[in-house]
Amino acid sequence: MRMAADRGALTIDADKVVHEVLNGDSAVQEAIVEAFGSRVRLADGRIDRAALGNVVFNDAQELVQLEQIVHPRVSLQIISLIQQSAAKVVMIEAIKLLEGSLWKLCQEIWVTNCSYECQLQRLQVCRGMEKTVAEARIKAQGPAEDKIARADVVITTDGLMRDTERQFSDAWSRLQDQQIEALGD
Repeated sequence: MRMAADRGALTIDADKVVHEVLNGDSAVQEAIVEAFGSRVRLADGRIDRAALGNVVFNDAQELVQLEQIVHPRVSLQIISLIQQSAAKVVMIEAIKLLEGSLWKLCQEIWVTNCSYECQLQRLQVCRGMEKTVAEARIKAQGPAEDKIARADVVITTDGLMRDTERQFSDAWSRLQDQQIEALGD
């Protein structure tokens, strides 16, 4: 996403939008408390994301229920951000992009992929997650193979950063070439 932003793209991190909705949308907060109980509410009324995560990332049904509450509002926020932008390229980073309806906004689907071990290590080191928590998060994301099968571009991130940057640059160049061709049509 940083590489796309450096090239002028509007980059939208759906997880950050989720956090904004959880912190600022009282209707969503109320629906979550109604669905999961007061144990997921902080004293100031916001949602306790850690407590909510403990519930939903250990129960697939609960995760689906949460997504049904949150995803429509997040989608509206993302659509609003896109409509307000003059950027020629918009990239949405969303782990559940293909499971929801946001993918319909996309001309191309780009998927980053790394080994399970690499993903697990990154969650533990970069986000400070306990191994069991990180494993539950990975499991909740669904199989990487399903995402890869639907991807227009797959960038493998197991290697060095320069390898990832090269793959991104190649894909970005193809995207720019497609935009130029589209202008000529």
